[in-house]
Amino acid sequence: MTSLAQPEVGADLPSRARVALRERPLVDVVDLAVRFCAVHAHAYAKVALVVLVPGFGLSLAVALAGGWALGWITAIALAALADAPFVALASRLVFADRVRAREVVRLSARAMPGIVAARATQLVALAGCCLLAGLPWLWIGPHLVFVVEVLVLEQPRVRGAVRRAIRIGKARFGEALSAMVLLLLVRLAFTAFADLAGGEVLTGLLELKAPPSMFVAGGSWLALAGWWCAVPLCASARFLVYLDVRTRTEGWDIQTRFAALAAAEPRA
Repeated sequence: MTSLAQPEVGADLPSRARVALRERPLVDVVDLAVRFCAVHAHAYAKVALVVLVPGFGLSLAVALAGGWALGWITAIALAALADAPFVALASRLVFADRVRAREVVRLSARAMPGIVAARATQLVALAGCCLLAGLPWLWIGPHLVFVVEVLVLEQPRVRGAVRRAIRIGKARFGEALSAMVLLLLVRLAFTAFADLAGGEVLTGLLELKAPPSMFVAGGSWLALAGWWCAVPLCASARFLVYLDVRTRTEGWDIQTRFAALAAAEPRA
């Protein structure tokens, strides 16, 4: 079993976890993700400066130059890659008190070629599903929902990562499907809320001119900011669902406890 939080692949299991490893309903996992991001806000902010700010700036520049349709395509494509550093960050923070942003970015960058290939595979599958009104994606999507977690944390080859992700998604198909749908709704909610509430704050509170609503102009920098702000939360929540699935199917919590006992025995 590959450790989620060790710097080297194949290392021993970590001796302790800062998050209780137990079976959780999906709603509890999302609530835990919110509190987890809030507790480690400083670490998330450092990674966000490296990952989210450039992504937001690039997608906004594309939208202003080529229109909001192209800007949203750019934002969606970049966000599909930008969640990898936050998966790596969450996996480290589960077992470590302090995590350097440099290590997290390096870990995710190591897996980035595989992530690009895996995301391209998902895109081809999604395009094929769209020919049938997208319905087949409700079956295919959950089987691939954890492919980024597998690539970042277990670091196999792309083909092996896809097979591994399919096995994990198949083992708990209901949880994977629910997580996929719920996290998509969270992203859309963040986007719409930032557009509407941000406009109200600018005009009513700060007495500044707000950009046209995304529902009128097709997009706005407020909506784009909301989309990017959802990336850390959704990535962390998906990682915690992955952790929950592994706990349910592979007894990962039991393995971690045995590792803690083994680590404590020499000290005793």
